[in-house]
Parts: sequence; structure tokens; C-alpha cells
Amino acid sequence: MSLVVAGRIVPLSRALKVAPSETATFQGKVWIGDDGRIAAVTKGSAQGPAGFEAAPVADVDNDLVIPGFIDLHSHLAYATLPLWVEPGRTEPFPHHDIWPTRPTYAESVTWPAYAFIEATPVELLAYAEIRALIGGTTSIQGSPPSNRPLDGWLVRNIEDETLDGEVGRHQVLASTLTLKSEQLGERATRMRQGATFIYHCAEGRPGSIVQREYLATRTAGCLQRHLVAIHTNSVDPEAYKTWHEPGAIVWSPFSNLWLYGTTTDVPAAVTRGINLCVGSDWGPSGTRNVLGELKVASLVSEANGWGLTDFDLVKMITANPGDVLAQAWQRQAGRLQPGALGDVAVIAAKPKADPFKTILRATEADVRMVVVNGRPLYGTETLMKQAGARQTSEINLNGQLSGQSRRLALTRFDADAQPWSFGEVLKRLEEVRADPKVAIERARRLAFASIRSGGAPRLRLALDMPTGKVPVGGLPKNLTKIIVPPIQPLAHDSEFFASISSRGFHGGLLDGLADFYS
Repeated sequence: MSLVVAGRIVPLSRALKVAPSETATFQGKVWIGDDGRIAAVTKGSAQGPAGFEAAPVADVDNDLVIPGFIDLHSHLAYATLPLWVEPGRTEPFPHHDIWPTRPTYAESVTWPAYAFIEATPVELLAYAEIRALIGGTTSIQGSPPSNRPLDGWLVRNIEDETLDGEVGRHQVLASTLTLKSEQLGERATRMRQGATFIYHCAEGRPGSIVQREYLATRTAGCLQRHLVAIHTNSVDPEAYKTWHEPGAIVWSPFSNLWLYGTTTDVPAAVTRGINLCVGSDWGPSGTRNVLGELKVASLVSEANGWGLTDFDLVKMITANPGDVLAQAWQRQAGRLQPGALGDVAVIAAKPKADPFKTILRATEADVRMVVVNGRPLYGTETLMKQAGARQTSEINLNGQLSGQSRRLALTRFDADAQPWSFGEVLKRLEEVRADPKVAIERARRLAFASIRSGGAPRLRLALDMPTGKVPVGGLPKNLTKIIVPPIQPLAHDSEFFASISSRGFHGGLLDGLADFYS
């Protein structure tokens, strides 16, 4: 359906006559057509395009109408898990090959994540995508490998997104694990043919052995404009000069500091002309959404004297990753302009407030509506009604929204698309948590029965991170050993901030994140 969103527009566009610069804002309207694309962005009371006579209008007054956030680095299969670090460890990990070998990693990370992907994969994905959505995210990278496409449900799953068949399913490639030279060579060829490659690369402390991963990408010819390198925090900044046609780097400062006590040399990358984006990473060493990660990026910039402005930072979760996706999808994301994807977030704001400072300091309580492909998926009851949302249910964030109610337009993943509530999702996850062994064995029986009957295969997922020292398959032989920790709240909360203090290797810098939420 078509939709009009009226309010204080923050388009972050270079293609609008009514916005002479990317920093321009104005009272106006965003017009999203039936095809899920932005048809027009108008200022004041200017008339919109034809065909919107019956379109619902969501009027947000002085609140900010901005491009939906884009999270270019996540791992959805681990979203339910709390922060983890090996107990008793006093030194930062040198690189990414070390921490998966620690004694408690498998039982704390792999086993509980595996329990959910085996026993209740649909509910796990629903939880992870809802968590992204309530933070204003409309596109996310890091969906677990699966036996069927995952696009077209809630937020856009970047690796699987086809834009309703306009884009080939392998237009965006990704790898969490380190690839061999011949595999990198194949990716280099695919990038020259137009594919985008998102690659975990050189994750660790500066000078550690994993910097050779960056050197390997150069040798294989992967340092192209279609490369999206995640982390690169072990790279010698001088090595960025070898990236002659710069692509993008995804910066996840919380995870870097939590595990390694250091992070990506952002000024060096910016000086080289590399496109900087921000990603939330995963539950065991990350924030709960990119809106939270943005605040960590601000803390790091201030602590290091990097001078990143609020505008610079906001672009790292909107226009910058949007330009990355535009190369892959041939459709602009992360900017509000004609022809771009109709993905919008609404952020509460005071009249005349600085828009970029407001976005930086916004919390989940300030996200008033989220629209994906022109469909209102989440928001206040008033705005969801104005936007014509149907089949919504109330979502309870345990008092984290200052008493404000929110509605969620969630349908079941299977073909009948029946209404579904977050309460039902959480109930099923809690059932698995209560008895992982019984839940896993039941899921295996159902999967086998489906195969024997010739029915449609059940959704199957696979973990995309190292499993640690466990048997092949990722689970212990004795399933009663699995203990699933409490499922984490969707939003950042006091327990999350309390779990940061005196843990990890950030030297107290991450303690400052709580100040944004007080």
C-alpha cells in the first residue's frame, strides 16, 4: 500500500532540490508508493505526486523522519545471549582465533545458540529481527545460513534480499570465517562482475597474526570498491593505502574493545577515502542495535580526539551503508529521495532540536515508528493507526518505553501469514530454554517425519561463528549439559549496563554507554 509520512524530514540526500546539502532538514512529507519505493519528498505544503489520494498519512509533527538504520554487521543467531568473556582472563585476546577456544565458550555461546536454531529457528529469527526493528533498523546483515530464503519478512536480510525478484540472490556474498586464497580469488572475480562481498577480516589487536588476512585479500585482488571489510582493527593503518579503489569498513567498537581492548583506526580509514559504517555485532560482545553502537562510536571518538561529528556518526548507520547497498541492489537505501527504498524511521524530537544530536542520543523509547518497504511494522498505537497498519499486537518491553505503548505488525513466517505476537514468540523461546534436550529431540523427530512424509522441509539454520571445542554439529553428546541463559530484553537496560562494568578489556570506556540511557 502507499503511505505518506509527514514531519521534520532529515533526508540525508544529495539529490533533492529542497535539500541543498546532506545536513538540510525541513518540514515536509515523504511519499512512498505501492511498490515500496519513495515517489517524492516534498517541503511544506507542496503538492505530492498523483495516485496518493487514498493513501494514509502518518503525521509525526516535529519528530524526525529519517532513513531507516542499516546494520552491516550482526549475527542474528546469537541475539538472545548475554555479554560473555572468559572468566578470570586478565589480558585482551590477541585475535579472533583465540576466544572460541576458551573453556567456557562452547557452553556459554555455542550450545545455547544451537539449541534455539535446532528447536525453534523461526522464533529465534523473529526475536532477533524484532530487536533490530525496535532500534530503528530496517536492513541487517548476518542472517544465519539457511535452507530457504529469509527476505520479505520483517527487516531486510541483506544477504538474502531480492527486492521482490529484482536482485539475484547471490548479489551480496558474506563470510565470517577466514577464506583460503583460491576462495578469495573467486570472490575477487565475483566482485569484478558486480557482486558485493562482506568479509570478516583482520579482527584482533594491531600487529597480531591475523593482519595477514588483509594482506591475503590484497594478494587475491579483493581490495575493490565492492569489498565490505568488517573490523580490520589489526591492520597497520599504512596498509589502507594499498586499497586503491576503496570500498567500505564496518566498525564495531563495542565488540573490539570488549574482546581486544582496541579498535579500528577510523581516522586512517577516513583519510584513505574508505566508506565507514557501524555494525552492532552480536550478543556475546556487542550492543543490542546500531542505535546503541552509535553511542559507543561517539564515546571512542571523544576519548581518542578523533573529532567525529554527530552528522558523521549518523551517516555511518544511514547514508554510508545505504551507498554500499545501492551498489549491490541498484536501489538507493539510507537516503530519503525519489526512487530510494521506502524504509523510514521516526525519532522523537523537540521543536528546533539539532537533528543529528537528537538521533545520536535517541534510545529505543524515542523510536516512534519504523517503516520497511512502505509497510508500517512497529510504532506507537496512534502512528500505526494513522499509517494504516493492520493485524498488530501490543509489544511489551518491560517498562523500557516510559509507559508508552507500541504496536508490532508481525505475521508468521510460514505461508499462511497469520498474525503473531511477540509474547507468543517469547513463550516458545522460554519453553526451549526450560528443557533444551526435550525441545531439540522433538524438533529432530518432526524434521525426520516431514522428510519421510514428503512434506515441505522445516526451516533449518546453521551457526555462522566458530563453534569452539565441541563435537561435530556444535552440541554436546549429552544434551542435558545445555544450559540456556535468560533471554535478554530487546532494549538496552540496567542489567546490560551493569554487566559491562569491570568486565571485558575496555578500560572503563564502555561504562559511559549507560549515561545515554539514564
